[in-house]
Amino acid sequence: MKRLYVIFFLFSFLSSCFAQSLNIIPEPVAATATNGKFILQDGSNIFITSNNAELKRIVGMLQTSIHERTGINLKLRRGTPGYGIIIDLNKKSSIKPDGYELTINKNEVRLTGKNCNGIFYGIQTLKEILSKDDKVFFPGCRVADYPRYPYRGFMLDASRHFQSVHFIKRVLDVMALLKLNTFHWHLVDDEGWRIESKKYPKLNLVGSYLDSLNARERNGYYKANEIREVIQYAKKLYIKIIPEIEMPGHSRAVMESYPELLCPTDSGGKTYCAGNESDYKFIKIELAEVINIFKPEIIHVGGDERPKGVWEKCPECKAMVSKLGLANEDMLQNYFMKDICNYISSKGVKTLAWAENIKDGVPKNQIVEGWHPGESWEAARNGYYTVNADNIYVYFDYPYNSEEKKNRPDWMPVLNLEKVYSFNPTPDSLKESEKKFVIGSECALWTELVLENDVQHRIFPRILAFSEVVWSPEKNKNYENFLTRVNAIRPYLNSKGFEYENGEW
Repeated sequence: MKRLYVIFFLFSFLSSCFAQSLNIIPEPVAATATNGKFILQDGSNIFITSNNAELKRIVGMLQTSIHERTGINLKLRRGTPGYGIIIDLNKKSSIKPDGYELTINKNEVRLTGKNCNGIFYGIQTLKEILSKDDKVFFPGCRVADYPRYPYRGFMLDASRHFQSVHFIKRVLDVMALLKLNTFHWHLVDDEGWRIESKKYPKLNLVGSYLDSLNARERNGYYKANEIREVIQYAKKLYIKIIPEIEMPGHSRAVMESYPELLCPTDSGGKTYCAGNESDYKFIKIELAEVINIFKPEIIHVGGDERPKGVWEKCPECKAMVSKLGLANEDMLQNYFMKDICNYISSKGVKTLAWAENIKDGVPKNQIVEGWHPGESWEAARNGYYTVNADNIYVYFDYPYNSEEKKNRPDWMPVLNLEKVYSFNPTPDSLKESEKKFVIGSECALWTELVLENDVQHRIFPRILAFSEVVWSPEKNKNYENFLTRVNAIRPYLNSKGFEYENGEW
């Protein structure tokens, strides 16, 4: 097996040439096009080397995909492989976790993975390279592949504009195809509370219906059973969901529902009162409800852009600062966030928060998300695990060319396809001992100006570039090569009901 990897890496330079003909996005670690092709026809066999139930399920997804696209029915078999597709779950393999090896010639397609995650990602590659001339076929190739980062995310804002469950599932489908594995679901902000609450019904009666101008896309919430449906759907695609519950700022939807949570000097405001013990109790009860619905590994707790001047004028916040012996209201926020995050941690759930007050320490088990340039580097240098979501490179609400920028706020920079592709979440300026703390990145779409149907025009084709940022080795990236593959994969994405944006890339 080690010899096979040596062969693959000897061809790593050639992969930048041959991957064009294979049209794989994201770019594999090593890929070589070979002569011959495996022709598919009705009754072709898929052999599995294990009775593993999960393996059968994901191979069934490949069968379904091929049938939907070509009408060809493949037979699933267990036994001695002959001519056909061989899916080998080999737990003793030296392949890296979540990685896979793929070899295709005229007699067989052999996909090997150490775990089902790796097999699943290999199947996504098979779906991408499926081709047709006078026959349906897989092109001859050798591929060795595994992810660069464990955290490969997409953040979608469902608070500013609301998206249907059906649409969320379609987004998850695209994420899976591109080997993204984390869906950061921004469900709470000033414009709306989007999670069903039994404990605090006004969050839905009031907080989910703040806007009367566009009821379909600015009002509503996901019922608990709908959220669980999305979670199960994502799980089958090897995607974990991180719900975001904003605090202490970005909370107008909560304050409109329960104004008693406001500072007494902040009528009509949008910030929790950190001097009011009732606020802490409210948040913890609601978080327990969220944890019960999502059963998450991680909850995002927001934590940035608290309106300045509110706590500074509040007598209750001033009293809390004095009681705790804190230096100022920024340290009160640090106390507030640590108290809430420690509660979440006590439930066996990790926290993720926007980078703020890093120098003053973060709660145990918290991941820092940097969205300003340099924040993740600072977190890594301080020994905190971090997700580098540098807005300059990954915020897809930003205009993609100078013409579109004319209709966007002045502070928004242009973010074209090449700039996304150029992003390196782990710069060489970090020491080797620090680089391990950068666990990945996520692209983000804030939807203040984006309706459901426009999401596709904001993310495509930029999300394709981002998938290579978090999956592919930095040394393998080649922008001209990438552009060829972007155009080649477009018909497949169109067949899934998605359109690329119409502007200049």
